[in-house]
Amino acid sequence: MNEKDFMELLITERMGMHCEKFKEDYPPTPEQLEEVEKASIAHDKVFSILDAEHRKLLEFCEDVNIDGSSRENEYYYRAGIKDGVNLDYLVKQMKSTD
Repeated sequence: MNEKDFMELLITERMGMHCEKFKEDYPPTPEQLEEVEKASIAHDKVFSILDAEHRKLLEFCEDVNIDGSSRENEYYYRAGIKDGVNLDYLVKQMKSTD
């Protein structure tokens, strides 16, 4: 495993850990769970009336949206790491000038 692969694995694992922690710390409200269920039912209804070609198009749109969200989340996570490193460097630099 090279350095890039290691970093990808590390980031993926850490993001997963934070996702689970978020779910524990901020569980969905009953209203949110109800809304998710309604949306799932609506999705299934729409999906069931589509022919194979249109189902494939809808799945493609969903996959692209999910991929985009995942990439955006990873970007923000990486930016947070960079901010933390920069802040740590700045604090150390400020302490050394005192």
